[in-house]
Amino acid sequence: MAKWAPVISIDIGNDTLKGVVINYTNEGKEIVAYSAVKSKGIELGDIKDVVSLNDSMNILIENLEEQVGKILKGDFLVSSSCGNFELREIKEELILSEDESNAIVNERHLDELKELLLTEFIGDNNLVYHLYTKRYILDGKKIVFNPVDMSAKKLEAVYSLIIGDNVHRSIVDYATRDTIGEADYFISPVSAAEAILTGTEKDSGVMHVDMGYHTTVATVYLNSAPVMLVRIPVAIRHVILDIARVLRTSIYEAERLLKIHGIGVFEGIESLKIEYKALDGRTSFETERERLARIIHARLREIFMKVRRVYRDAVLNFDEFKDLGIPGGVVLSGGGANIPRITDVASDILRCSVRVGNFIYNEDFVIEENENVLNDPMFASVLGNVVLYEKAFDYINENVKKRSFAEILSNFFKKLF
Repeated sequence: MAKWAPVISIDIGNDTLKGVVINYTNEGKEIVAYSAVKSKGIELGDIKDVVSLNDSMNILIENLEEQVGKILKGDFLVSSSCGNFELREIKEELILSEDESNAIVNERHLDELKELLLTEFIGDNNLVYHLYTKRYILDGKKIVFNPVDMSAKKLEAVYSLIIGDNVHRSIVDYATRDTIGEADYFISPVSAAEAILTGTEKDSGVMHVDMGYHTTVATVYLNSAPVMLVRIPVAIRHVILDIARVLRTSIYEAERLLKIHGIGVFEGIESLKIEYKALDGRTSFETERERLARIIHARLREIFMKVRRVYRDAVLNFDEFKDLGIPGGVVLSGGGANIPRITDVASDILRCSVRVGNFIYNEDFVIEENENVLNDPMFASVLGNVVLYEKAFDYINENVKKRSFAEILSNFFKKLF
């Protein structure tokens, strides 16, 4: 019988809370439960009501516990796209030799550079959630990706950091502590990218677009690190608001219409009458599916026009993209990526390859009842949390954990910084 050593991963979305429970077995990582519930207490991209968010979290945990048949105890991973976060590039330098002779670079020098980076953020109101080493520079001239055993007088490192504010993290901790206890925190779009982008894509260049409820987040990767991150304040909630205004119905009904009957294009679709409720919840209205599609299409075009500006800026700013554009094209994630034929709209505007992201680690995960969760872009962040968990903390201990996550986290940051 497999040892019960679960990891519980939760994503706090502006519209939906998602959760999965993963147990480590001899056969691999088994997804034993998953659920999605409506978020409460989050408004305009920020947590406004901790009590309501706790209520939503309790419902999610209850759903997961009902599926596994026991109280959930294990390592909790939490990601969120709420609050403020940004990408920042930082350069640090270390003098290796004070005289004319060169020194040989070793791992200790790389650790010292990261210690300098940490010192720079002491006393800052921001937290570093994700850290990437972009490149090293020897003596201000030679760019390398691994300087160990090379000689130089001065070593510089360029880092990409995803940072967020302390205040929001404190609110998330407070909002979730009563329900799940201590948890470790990630940024949702970063986790989603880890789940759906291949190493080759991130190395050669790719744009990840997270189609969230409150914001659309476009992140460009190059040489395996994010080099641009832009939060676009037009997103799926605006599609829903448009449907509600034009069809004179409620937000709830507009969201239902989008999920059940929505489609990204209006040309060449099957003629179909759609019935829905008016604002009073009783009066029945009718509309054509083509009309609904036109409403959706118009706002999606606006979103992807803004994404195209980010794409063009990347092409202009990075020599690697100037000839052929971003090699990996655009990869979509988030609940909005589930809109049928959304890739048709995106590719028409962006003029590049566009795909909806699929979980690229499927072969490592076992799920018996419904494999769709592995390919649902809405669940990309919760699955990506697990990928980051394993990558960052070297989580391979004969398929089951030997140490607490808090201990692994502490040791990792001691080693990192």
